Amino acid sequence: MEQLTTFHFTISRFIPMFIWTIGLFCSLPIKAQIFDFGYPRTERRQVPQEPVEPAKYKGGNAGLNRFLEKEFKRNPDKTDIQGQIVVACIINEKGKISETQISRSLDKDLDNEALRVIKKLKFKPAKQGKKAISSRINIVFPIRKGKVSFSTLKTIDV
Repeated sequence: MEQLTTFHFTISRFIPMFIWTIGLFCSLPIKAQIFDFGYPRTERRQVPQEPVEPAKYKGGNAGLNRFLEKEFKRNPDKTDIQGQIVVACIINEKGKISETQISRSLDKDLDNEALRVIKKLKFKPAKQGKKAISSRINIVFPIRKGKVSFSTLKTIDV
């Protein structure tokens, strides 16, 4: 019985000291050169990226707003609806809209009208350096009284 207690006492003192020793060695900074597994080292290369020039509508934002107001057909049944329709678009390397998705919806008919108008748009494509690239943009249709209105003033029908 005496031997068992001594053994138990020795083990119970040894385990915390063992755990403390492992913690001490694990907290030391270890250099990567110590653990060389024979894999070839790869150097990180800095790839210079040229700035991206975003896609632009030929008349700028003002021209885009005029086009959207002119082309968006008013639905007489939807005069009580107000809010924003946001359409996410992919503009390909040729400046044409290749994909569209409604990000924020108001009404199914107004959403379909917004998609119809967007399909007509033609942009100057985004460029990275001198190369044309695809890009993504969001086009916002602010709807007031069932029509597109970029004016911050209240719209009044006369």
